[in-house]
Amino acid sequence: MGQKKRPRYVQRPSGIAARGYACVALERPTDPVNVGHTLRAAMCFGARMVIIAGATAGLHVNRLQTDPQRAWRHIPTLQVDDVFDAFPYNCVPVGIEMTEDAVDLVRFTHPERACYIFGPENNSLSADTLARCEHIVKIPTALSLNLAATVNVVLYDRLAKSPRKAPWAGVGGEDIPAP
Repeated sequence: MGQKKRPRYVQRPSGIAARGYACVALERPTDPVNVGHTLRAAMCFGARMVIIAGATAGLHVNRLQTDPQRAWRHIPTLQVDDVFDAFPYNCVPVGIEMTEDAVDLVRFTHPERACYIFGPENNSLSADTLARCEHIVKIPTALSLNLAATVNVVLYDRLAKSPRKAPWAGVGGEDIPAP
């Protein structure tokens, strides 16, 4: 007697209100204070992972005084040689850099699955990283922001532009009204 064939895909709505995710990647960070503030921002804005590539020797994420929540205990935090060594599957690399051809953050539409890559405090993203990014985005400021401030602005912008559901509403719940 043959077995009944089951449908390949489950036909039920997800319990997750918003689709996609954001990751943060730091390329060659030099200041532990900014790394701690970045971990804090990642936790505050719901980033799903933090990648730290090519950090200066002596950076210990478990000892950062500017990360009082100990975000590394709650968000996967990977230390690698190259940002792309830990890159999630089917995730869009978005370089944050002040270049002539960069898209202004105000006009940028965030990908559903994005990894935002930030350069070191005293330098730029490497040419190799810039070449591998699908988007290059800049924040329209008169001067460059420090690393942690830049991470906060980009993650907030993603949150502000995302369609959100009211936390009290379940699957398919009501939209949060615009201010």
